[in-house]
Amino acid sequence: MQSIYREITMEIKTAVPAEPVPLPGASNMGIFLLEGEIRKVGEGIHSAAIYANARDALVKAIAEVCHLSGVHSGSNMERVLGRVESATSGHRIVAILLIRCMAIDGLLPIDDEHNVIIRKVLSIIESHAADLIKQYKFDKQQTFERVNIIKTLHGTICAHYLALGQVSGSLNEIATQKSAILKCLRHNTYQGYLQPFDYVPIKTKLEALVEGLDAAVNSTGSDYKLSLDELERVLEEGYVLATASQSFFTEKFAIPFLEAVSEAVGLVKTTASERLASVIEPLRSPPRAAEKRYPLHQVDRFINIILPLVNKGPSTAVEVVVEIDCGSGSSVILDNDRLRCGDVPPGKFAVCLRACVIEPSTKVEMTVDISWRELFGNERSEIFDLVIEGQNEAVDWPSLESLEPYSLEVAEGDMFVGRSAKVKAIANKLLKHPMTSTYVTGQKRIGKTSLAKAVVNYLEGDRPDFHSLYLEYGEYCSTTPQGTLKSLGENIYSFLLDFMPASDATPADFSESIADLNITAKKLEARHPSKKFVIILDEFDEIHPEMYRSGPIAETFFANLRTLAARKNLAFILVGGEKMPFIIGAQGDQLNKFSRETLDYFSRSTEWAEYLELITKPVEGQLNWDDEAINQIFTLTHGHPYYTKLLCSKIVSIAIAERDTEIIASDVSSALPMLLAELDTNAFAHLWKDGISYEREHAEVAELKRLRLLVGIGRSLREHKRREEDVKARAVSAHLLEYEITPLISDLQRREILYERNGDLYFTVPLFEHWLTEYGLNKLITSTLGDELEEGIKAAEDKAHVTAKDIQTLAAQWPIYRAQRVGGEQIRAWLDQEPDILNQRLLFSILENIRFINPVEIEEYLKTAHARIVRPVIGVSTTSRRTDRRSDVFITFVDGVGKSGLQYARTYAKTNSVSAQRIIEPAMLGKRLVAAKEENPPKAIIIVDDVIGSGNTLSEGLARMLDYLAPQLIELDIPVLIISLIGTEEGEKKVKATLDKYDVTHDLYLCEILSPTSYAFPVEGHSFWENDEQMHKAKALCLQVGSKIYKQPLGFKNQGLLLVLPETCPNNSLPILYKAKVGVWTPLFPRPTT
Repeated sequence: MQSIYREITMEIKTAVPAEPVPLPGASNMGIFLLEGEIRKVGEGIHSAAIYANARDALVKAIAEVCHLSGVHSGSNMERVLGRVESATSGHRIVAILLIRCMAIDGLLPIDDEHNVIIRKVLSIIESHAADLIKQYKFDKQQTFERVNIIKTLHGTICAHYLALGQVSGSLNEIATQKSAILKCLRHNTYQGYLQPFDYVPIKTKLEALVEGLDAAVNSTGSDYKLSLDELERVLEEGYVLATASQSFFTEKFAIPFLEAVSEAVGLVKTTASERLASVIEPLRSPPRAAEKRYPLHQVDRFINIILPLVNKGPSTAVEVVVEIDCGSGSSVILDNDRLRCGDVPPGKFAVCLRACVIEPSTKVEMTVDISWRELFGNERSEIFDLVIEGQNEAVDWPSLESLEPYSLEVAEGDMFVGRSAKVKAIANKLLKHPMTSTYVTGQKRIGKTSLAKAVVNYLEGDRPDFHSLYLEYGEYCSTTPQGTLKSLGENIYSFLLDFMPASDATPADFSESIADLNITAKKLEARHPSKKFVIILDEFDEIHPEMYRSGPIAETFFANLRTLAARKNLAFILVGGEKMPFIIGAQGDQLNKFSRETLDYFSRSTEWAEYLELITKPVEGQLNWDDEAINQIFTLTHGHPYYTKLLCSKIVSIAIAERDTEIIASDVSSALPMLLAELDTNAFAHLWKDGISYEREHAEVAELKRLRLLVGIGRSLREHKRREEDVKARAVSAHLLEYEITPLISDLQRREILYERNGDLYFTVPLFEHWLTEYGLNKLITSTLGDELEEGIKAAEDKAHVTAKDIQTLAAQWPIYRAQRVGGEQIRAWLDQEPDILNQRLLFSILENIRFINPVEIEEYLKTAHARIVRPVIGVSTTSRRTDRRSDVFITFVDGVGKSGLQYARTYAKTNSVSAQRIIEPAMLGKRLVAAKEENPPKAIIIVDDVIGSGNTLSEGLARMLDYLAPQLIELDIPVLIISLIGTEEGEKKVKATLDKYDVTHDLYLCEILSPTSYAFPVEGHSFWENDEQMHKAKALCLQVGSKIYKQPLGFKNQGLLLVLPETCPNNSLPILYKAKVGVWTPLFPRPTT
């Protein structure tokens, strides 16, 4: 497919006459005639006759620019050059033309060094083009050297513009050469040389073309089509200009550049149908395409039905509209059955259908019609049936409220879920003859104690001869190792005595060892040979260091353990954290018959079914977990059971409070910030406290170094930097030296708290990463690092950091924008475009003070406006049926048909029971008034507008309308009533001033006057900002970012409003809220193009 521009340029090319046609009003026709003759001469040296016409053209051009009288030709060149100095103007242009002609061998008769012409040529050039030759130090050169320099000067200048003539490739590839092209065009000295060849207008057009290229490649959606149309317009104008001012510059540089851009545009259009196609369909298979089930049994409840969709691309879908038909007998009423989503880029998105339940039901059926346009393509649509299923009505909510289904206590009995393979592995070792003792190791809170108890429950359940004793460290610890030994021995001895008659009991002394337990075990074996005893020692790695480090106490204790574990009727399960390997390392020879069982995170590949059970079993039959939600929980916790339960508990408590039986991925995202805000250091302390083998004093030092490293990592992550060198830059201090950081990071990797991928550092449990960056920095600094880190800027950054809970709370207050909810993730991504944390807080303050107008408010405003200024003029309508609509007014708007005015005109008509057929496009008002004149003229013309900001747009629209309608309106005595949803006092004054110029009866009603807090930067006071200094910092930031994306960085007329409507963000608002530029800024509230 040939591009439109290609056809235009071909027409222009074929229409170019033999001689160039100068632009209207141009006074340099002779220069372009000279250029035409030079092209005819061509390259190389020719006979004198070949140059005759070119010489004539040169002399005529000189005479023209110097206004020399008489008839001139090449034969009297010497005389004409002699008259140049006495001319009143044109000297510099003559010098440039002579330099141009010197580049053509033989054109000027200057072969003889003593030729009078050459002396005059040199004199003119040296006097009037000194800036072009000053670098060559002419005053020190001989005549022949000067001639040679001037002959090459034109070629030197042309070489500078070669980059322009050699441009090629796609639009994106050409756009990457923007700086090089602009550098070519803006060379200060060489611009002066090109001046006589109409360089300034051509250069201006080429610069506009380069900027247009940049705008096109940085545009998306409808903006891309508009940018491309604008690019074609500039191309066409540029080609007209270049062909009308033909010279060596246009021939070799300007036109080749225009052609390269034209070909790139043509390539876009020929591939548009494939590259710019878009396909929208439901993400889930219809008819059950909704995100979840909904409480359809709760009458009068408002519900937000989420319909997940996907644009499969490969390009943006333009003007997406979703229409829903629930039928006449539906049990729900939709707030809006026609949702305008604007432009939708490729990828997943969702629309939110706000509905009110008016009758209980188990399901609701509706038809969904999605329509959109493709860029440069056809209208597309997708129609499908949608069934909304109801939630379980029989859930006992009070009972659920009184329970904690995800208890964080040690799980026993039915509460223990999963790890069946581990349980059986340890149990099988205890069922063997003789029994094999085990030590269980792993991170704290990974479920080691629950596993040990599950093992003995498994054994005792069907085997009455198995008996177990569980001892927490607190049950036998003491301030001394001897005291610990004594307490441990007495606890085990007391347990074993329960299975012996009193006559068999003998005194036992555990003051120095637990060897006497061996005697008791022997007696039990003799009396009850079938009985088996399992002793669980929890938190075993917390025992006093003297009990496992080399020494008499440790050697005695572990020798006793080894002997006891070798008994046929006695076995141990030692449970410990990350210090267990140190204990085993110190006493490994004594425990070589103990088997090791390492407990880790749930594995997605081998333990997924058990992980599902961990989440779903506690609320089975009452709440339903969506697969995507469970996947998201696993991703956040990496399968860590403790953090999984923490998160599930928060999610379920919110679901219970909201009486919502369906838990989906968005519920996980919503609950996460709430959980993070509640967690303190105790939830993660084992990450920096565990696995340290030093004595207590040294252990505290090692712990502090770990904490300082974690703070450094957290600061780095806040800035989205994950490299080790980034961490070092933020963690190094007088208390943590650079050479210490790498071993500390390696230790965290060994402990599987951190891992590295492609040079970037990640926490194994993303939940901890979220907590660390959101809240952990402040808590860690406050609790343990109150020394060098609580200083100026770092403390200010930590205080200013916008937390996930801050964002979630704000997002929950915002209404739906263009049928979609702006969520916490989008707000965070918007803030993260500004890397400075203090600036992020300023941007967040702006978001907190946005004035949203929701659809309910709009309807109320339009009802009030009708009652205030319309009804007093047109009177009350008498209706006999609810479906009756009045038709004695015209409703119109001043913006285009595709803009928001039409939408609000429809809302006004619907809200105030006016027939939609009385909504008239502005262009049709004149014809409709002429037709109505002979029948029933309207009682009023009602103009509905959304926002009066500066008042310019509405004033200009009213002026256009009244310029041709005023006579008819005056003749028919029809008043004009203008309703604006919201506006400024400044805009109101401007509109009233415009209306007062006409003798038409009129009235203007603003439903709401914007308060000072709706201006980001008011003229007086500092509004919602803490002080003037903070306001000016925020203003500087908005100017800095805004200038990169919009010509008026604070919005139209630089009003800087903080205003968002349901389907658009006014251009008077801050551009950072609505203006997009690829690679520069992504807004939260993009404006619809049409």
